[in-house]
Formats: sequence, structure tokens, C-alpha cells
Amino acid sequence: MPTEKEQRLSQLAVAQGLATEEEVHECLAEADAAEGEGRDTRFGDLLVRKGYLTAGQLERLTALARSLALSEARVGPYELLAKLGEGGMGAVYRARDTRTDTVIALKILPRSRARDEAFLARFEQEARAAFELSHPNIVRALDIGEADGYHYLAMEYVEGTDVFSVLGERGRLPEKEALSIVIQVAQALEHAWGEKLVHRDIKPDNILIDVEGTVRLADLGLAVDQSLAAKPRITDAGSAMGTPFYFSPEQARGEAEIDTRSDIYALGATLYEMVTGHPPFEGKSAAEIMLKHIQEDIPDPRAHAPELSEGLVLMLERMMAKDRADRYQNPAQLLEDLLLIYQDRPPKSARVRPPKRSAAASRGKRTALRSVPVATRRRRPVAYVSPAPIRPGQIRRRRQRRWLRRWGPWLVVLVLAVLSAVLLVALVQGQRGG
Repeated sequence: MPTEKEQRLSQLAVAQGLATEEEVHECLAEADAAEGEGRDTRFGDLLVRKGYLTAGQLERLTALARSLALSEARVGPYELLAKLGEGGMGAVYRARDTRTDTVIALKILPRSRARDEAFLARFEQEARAAFELSHPNIVRALDIGEADGYHYLAMEYVEGTDVFSVLGERGRLPEKEALSIVIQVAQALEHAWGEKLVHRDIKPDNILIDVEGTVRLADLGLAVDQSLAAKPRITDAGSAMGTPFYFSPEQARGEAEIDTRSDIYALGATLYEMVTGHPPFEGKSAAEIMLKHIQEDIPDPRAHAPELSEGLVLMLERMMAKDRADRYQNPAQLLEDLLLIYQDRPPKSARVRPPKRSAAASRGKRTALRSVPVATRRRRPVAYVSPAPIRPGQIRRRRQRRWLRRWGPWLVVLVLAVLSAVLLVALVQGQRGG
């Protein structure tokens, strides 16, 4: 049986006068027979091989058939209802599965990128990663396939909103509300890291909130299976994948070895924006922002939100530490502190050594930190000197010295006046006695 794509192509070839009905039926029958024998003989290739079409004519007809498939709002068994968004890995549509009459989200790979084997392999990697994960805080994958020349991934459709839209409406979120969202994302990351998968693109856009208030982590298109990390077909070594506002320093440098600690950094940058209304680093270009992620300490979030707790600031510092070794080493460790801070208790693992601290070093100050100068390639070591402890006796002696400096001159004047009065009285009495 001819496929829907072959039928559309044959109709276009006849309608445009490029081939006769007899020629089209001949090639369709031969392609059908080859399929029954297990041979891979394509209908379009037969038209060119027999001289009924040129290669250029076939390419134009194929492109037209694909555009008509989308204009008819259908890809394979999925009827397209509305476009939800578009990114580097393709466009996402709200669609209806005509077989089950259920609404799904359909991600379609761009036609121009489908010819790129590395890009297509990455799209397939997204599907494989999504199918391996099953968690209440992760959007489920339902189907993967190719129809009408389009590669697609069908996913669970989440009715609700995303954190990016929430921030656009409200500016920033209260600490407790932001923590409740991030806790659920951390639970999703914990499950993903259990399968040795890294998301690589944590950002407010990819954090969905359904109508019941459950947080769902979406878009695993940049997930990387660490067991396959050595295969260049899977990893895009040396390229910076993700969104610059939430890049980890190692992603900004284009390093190939990326693990869950990069997701923790990006989640920290997302949490920073949620509670302050601003990304931790901003700039006029992606390169400028990436450089700040590599070189600059995070600004004190209390410059934007003075009411933030000390524990949250400490945790943000550790989540966004420049060196991966100074961050939380896995989502489970991060979750422990998240839950403690949510319960108004001090974090357990958020302490950062003094040379590593930045925002929290200001403690109770409410002003922004000074701009951090751009580091040179080789930075000289900086000495950090702690003040010596002050003993009670030192405090008493300091107070005595301050009292003498203030009242000493007046005391001298008073003593001299008393002495003068005594001498004067004595002199008067001596004269009377004489």
C-alpha cells in the first residue's frame, strides 16, 4: 500500500504535468512489490531512475508535499492544533492524536536540520532520554517517529503555565514559593541523574506548573547519557549547549565533560532570578554574559530582595560556585538543604570557604557588592587574614582610655581650681592669725 507521503507526491507530479498517471502507477506498484520482497526502493527514486522526473523536480515536489502536510495541520497520525513555541531543537505544537483522541505536545524537527546527521542523532537522543525517565515531576515522552518527511517526538501535554511566564507577570516570587518549585525540580534532577542523564538546559521556560500546582521539568532535548559520553555521535563536544543566562562556567567554556553539577548551577541561576526578578548576570551579548559566568562572583541577591534568608544566600553561593568541586555534588545533597531552608532551619552543606564566598560575605548588609574586576588568565594568590580575637580586659582598657581622652582635661582644671581655693583659704586664715 502506498504511504500518505507517496500518494501526495504522486498527486502533485500528475497535477503539475511532470508525470502521467500511468508512469506514477507503474512506479507505485514497483515500490510496493519491492517492499513486499524486503527491498528498500523508494517511490521518488524510481521516478528519477526511470527518467519520469529529474532530481531537481523530485526535490521541489518533496518540499511542496511537506509544506502541504503542515498546511493541512497534520503530521502522521497527529492533527496540529496550535503552535506553542519554537527553539533550537524544533517547533512544539499542541496536537491531537487521531487514534486515541487525546491532546499531546508534538515537537517537530526542522526540515533544514533533518539533513544534519549529528543534529538528527541529538534529536533521537532526546527521545531516548525522555523515554527512559518516569517521574511525576518530569514531562513524559509518548511516541517518536517520522511522517511526511518530518521527524517528531510526541510528549505529554501539560495544561498550565511556566515559570518564565509567572515571572513576567509577577516580577519575582516569595522565598517559600520559589523554594517549593525548586524542590520539585531537584527531585526530577535526582531521578534523571539516577539514570546518568543530564538536562543541560535548566531555565524558567522549561519549568512547567500544571493546573494542580505540580511542577514538571520539560525539554530533555539536551540530555546526555553519561554512559555514552565518549561517543561523538551523541555528545556535541566543544559546543556550548543551553541558555547563556543560566550557563555553568564549564558549559560557557565549551567543555565536553558535563555532569549533574552543571544542572545544579543552572538551577541556582534560575532560583536567583525567581527570588530577585533578575538573572544573576546580564550583558549586551551572549559572550559577555558567558564571560561573567566564568569570571565573576554572583551579586548579592539581597540587593534586590533584602528579606531573603541567610541560608538561601549561602545555598545559592554553593549552587553557583565556579569550581564544580565546591558545588553540591548531586541533587540529593542539594535537596537536603532545600528542605531545611524551606522549614526555616539552617542549611547543612551550604557553607563555602572564605576565599570562595561572594554574596553571603556581606552578611546583614543591604547594599549591592562592588563590581568584581575581570580576572586575568593567571591571578596572583590573595591572602585572607582573620582579625585576632578581643578579650574582655582589652575592651575595659579601651573604654578607660576613651574616658580619659574626653574628661581628663576638665578633671585637671577642676583639681587645679580646688587646689587654688584651698591655698587661698589658707593664706587668708594665716593673715588673720598673724
